[in-house]
Amino acid sequence: MRVLRRGIICGLNLYLCAGTLCASQTAAQQSQAATASASGAYRPCSANPILENKSKKAHKTKHPVPPEPAPACLEVKGEGIEIQEFLQSMTREQQWRVGENHASEDTWSFVRYLGEEDLEKYADTKVLTEPVNFLGGKVAILVRTSDVADGYVRVQVSTRFQGEGKSSDKVLGQPGTVWPLNSKGVLEQEILGALQTRFHHAG
Repeated sequence: MRVLRRGIICGLNLYLCAGTLCASQTAAQQSQAATASASGAYRPCSANPILENKSKKAHKTKHPVPPEPAPACLEVKGEGIEIQEFLQSMTREQQWRVGENHASEDTWSFVRYLGEEDLEKYADTKVLTEPVNFLGGKVAILVRTSDVADGYVRVQVSTRFQGEGKSSDKVLGQPGTVWPLNSKGVLEQEILGALQTRFHHAG
């Protein structure tokens, strides 16, 4: 009888351990599924046929013009109008000085006015052929959205910077006060980073 009881107790223990193991495995699987769902709210952009076609045509010319930098890109699960509304709300919350707003169903363009520090943060002010003392500037921002597969929206952000200042070269300095500048890519990534934070836990 004692042997039989020990056998029954051992069997119960094995059953309970197996149940606990199954429960922990189920919890782990649910956690992995939740993580996959959260991380699946946005993804890197897939190949853009428009950009590919432009690059192919550029190689055929005898004197190719340096290509414009590709827009910063992210694919977000949601709707284009929802993304635009969030970005517009973000600019108000961060109190950007903006103007020249133009919005449509799939595009939003505006100008952000920059002080000296922000201009140096976002634009490459050190590549000009002569030293220039910048007092500020502005950047034209274009946000374009387009539907892609699996319920995702492709968000492309492109910028054009313009600095305002005077040349400090007293001998060869140019008389102009407005200078086109290249982007460092920082502002575009800040905008996309805000989208990643907003849509990280989307369903």
